[in-house]
Amino acid sequence: MTANVSPAQVVGTGPTRIIAVTGWMGDHRLFEPFLPLIAKERYSFALLDARGYGSRIQEDGPYTVEQIAADIVACANQLEWERFHVIGHSMAGMSAQRLAIDIPHRLLSAILLAPVPASGAKIDDQRRELLLAAVREPEARKKLINANTGGIRPDDWLERLRDTSLAGTRPDVLEAYMASWTGKGFADEIQNARVPVRVIVGEKDPGAVPERLRETIGSWFPDFELRVLKGCGHYPMWEEPAIFSEALFETIA
Repeated sequence: MTANVSPAQVVGTGPTRIIAVTGWMGDHRLFEPFLPLIAKERYSFALLDARGYGSRIQEDGPYTVEQIAADIVACANQLEWERFHVIGHSMAGMSAQRLAIDIPHRLLSAILLAPVPASGAKIDDQRRELLLAAVREPEARKKLINANTGGIRPDDWLERLRDTSLAGTRPDVLEAYMASWTGKGFADEIQNARVPVRVIVGEKDPGAVPERLRETIGSWFPDFELRVLKGCGHYPMWEEPAIFSEALFETIA
């Protein structure tokens, strides 16, 4: 049983409760540019690191999307939050879909930010090679971030995001999680899904294609909406926090 899972940070004391987990390439600090935009009297926003990341960088696995989902539940229990919204970014979007299967009675909504579908990511050999290089090579990680944000950001911006990513992750953990979110997934378990699912993607994100997400996630969850953010790639909360904030809080309202 998973126990004693604490968030890295809680922002706000409001009645609307949200647990957010970032994706494969970074810890809770990916949300930092967005945090000043939270209405603290309205929201309680818990930032949870996946095992092996950030505030939990020394924790043992398993390093899987299923374990992230279990840890979100454990975090909610520790916070004594019976019902809450969950934000899952990238691979953690897959974890949020797991929760929509496992604990629909506790989820107010699942907000999937640039998500991997519950069927897992299907990547070609070239993409896999780039991802594996980015695990251990800082220059390759910068190249991946550049590709995932549309190739429009200056070098110093890319290096800040890259260095934040490096500081919050471990190569062995990244490799383990990659095996999980590129696996066969669990889409065949989704039946009679009643949780509201809201997908947010950046228009410049090559991996989160709206048409593909409508065909997958949109076909599994009847209460489904998708929003595309202009000027954003795979990390909207870091790239354009004001645009992300507006979309997120309209989605939760």
